[in-house]
Amino acid sequence: MKLPASYVALSFALSVALTGSFLSPASAVERPRFVENVGVPELSVSQQLSLPGQAGGSELQVPSPEVSAVEVLAPVQVGPVAGFDVSAAVRAALSEVGSSRPTGWSQSGECIMSAQRWIRAGGGAWRGGGDPVSNYAGATRLDPSDAQPGDVIQYEYAASPTMWVTGVHTLLVVGVNDDGTLHIVESNNPFGSGLVTETASWEPDPPAGFQAVVWRF
Repeated sequence: MKLPASYVALSFALSVALTGSFLSPASAVERPRFVENVGVPELSVSQQLSLPGQAGGSELQVPSPEVSAVEVLAPVQVGPVAGFDVSAAVRAALSEVGSSRPTGWSQSGECIMSAQRWIRAGGGAWRGGGDPVSNYAGATRLDPSDAQPGDVIQYEYAASPTMWVTGVHTLLVVGVNDDGTLHIVESNNPFGSGLVTETASWEPDPPAGFQAVVWRF
């Protein structure tokens, strides 16, 4: 059907007004409309890097984190702090190394009598007596692995700790070495000698049937 010339002219005028271009009515395309200020959040743009080893990728250099100094804590002492002057007791024991005294029941050269003397030189409250357990009345019993300077190590008969039998022995810890061994002073070893001796690197080695325990005053 042939359109009237007036209709074609009107269509052309409307096309120019709406599209801003000289389009024929048949080829005129409606331009999309954009709505402004609708609250769409702004998108951030980040740079995307290829992973190392990929074609065309660039290696991302990440600085090494700074490591602050690590504080090395001293070992935690197990048990109570000794209630006497440990240094004075240690000095008293070391001063007797190489000397000897009489042995026999309650004699000054006996191992336990010597340990008493050294502890008391530091003001330690060694007031017990009698058997290898009641001697340590008021002291704290600990494991040998917890020994500290000033502690007394007692070999006791495991089946009956209160008995005085051959193998019972007493010594004083005067130091603890980095490797865990102990620096000790003891008396009457060898048995019957009454001799005070020092061992710089010592480990408990009780006879069969005996056990080593620590007492702290």
